[in-house]
Amino acid sequence: MSDDRLVISRTPGVIGHLVLVILFGTLAVVMVIGVVGDFQLAVRIVAGGLCAVFVYCGTIEFRNYWTPPPADELIFDREGIRRIKGGVVAWSARWEDIAKVILSLKFREYSPHRSGSDDFTLVIRPGSGFDALSAGLTREPDGDLQVADVDLRHRELKLLMPFLVKNVDVAIEDDNTAVRTVPDEPVVVTAREESLDVVDDAVKIHVNGWDKRKLGVFRFAALMIEVTAAVVAAAAEGSVRICALVVLFALFVVTMGVEAFEGATHEKKRKVVLELGPRGFYFRTYGTFVGVWWHEIDAVRWGVDHGSTYLDFLPGSGMFAIRHPKLAELTRSDPYNDESESLTDGWYRLGRPFSVNARREFESSMRTSDRVEFRETVVAG
Repeated sequence: MSDDRLVISRTPGVIGHLVLVILFGTLAVVMVIGVVGDFQLAVRIVAGGLCAVFVYCGTIEFRNYWTPPPADELIFDREGIRRIKGGVVAWSARWEDIAKVILSLKFREYSPHRSGSDDFTLVIRPGSGFDALSAGLTREPDGDLQVADVDLRHRELKLLMPFLVKNVDVAIEDDNTAVRTVPDEPVVVTAREESLDVVDDAVKIHVNGWDKRKLGVFRFAALMIEVTAAVVAAAAEGSVRICALVVLFALFVVTMGVEAFEGATHEKKRKVVLELGPRGFYFRTYGTFVGVWWHEIDAVRWGVDHGSTYLDFLPGSGMFAIRHPKLAELTRSDPYNDESESLTDGWYRLGRPFSVNARREFESSMRTSDRVEFRETVVAG
């Protein structure tokens, strides 16, 4: 950095390629020793093959080291800001065409298991002469433009701040608290009154879990029938005893089958969980999650499509799509079908159907909560 120029680079480094060149070169030398040494013919043939492989890999890494990747940089100088992407200028802006620069703490998705982000997003408030169609900028609903493809780290921010204040009006904001807040207690308090599963101040709902009430009735009825059949088999003789044993065995097999199928929904790869915390909800499947703060949404509802019931939620502002670009697929009526129709009026849909038990638990935990509005169920036309 100089007094009149600052470069924030995201260009991939080449040092790793040089390290690999040295590593492959060393291995190739070792294999050469194996070839020329006093070893059996089979060993020398294998060493020669490995030597050729290491030489080939080393050549590729040397070429990658010798030919640096195209520049990927964000440059600040006396003229303004330039974005270099793929070695060419993606966009540029002069200081006189920028009304304000905002350093916004990068928005983080709600998660009860992770700490917040320390990265910042550069947001430009364009002036009258700014080219709003410049590539690489994401427009916010209020007209501001995000430099969304470069996250600024904390150490870079320390270097950038003195440079910016000399050229433009600067503001710092925390995008995680720039929206309305709500009380922290309703969801958990209500959940405890309903005797739901509360762990670490979060209600945990097994989305694809079986109906606990029906399962309990089945287990009780099966146990009573099994006890009756066992008593009859012990007291009776002949065909009555055989029938009782058949009933006992058949019911035992059915019970084991039901328990096996129900137990499969608790396996790590199949279990779907919705965690309702004091500040947001966390929808978790194997390998994926959706985390949303309560203050980001205005309403929830049940959406019914092809006989399955899903949980829909309505964002509170147009900023939601910018903060959560990865959730764009949830705007479809079936998030796992690219050809399904989009939900109307800006609604999003969690991608797994809710069982009867999960719906009952969700409604119980939200019954007295003033956190968000619970709207009527919508059936697909």
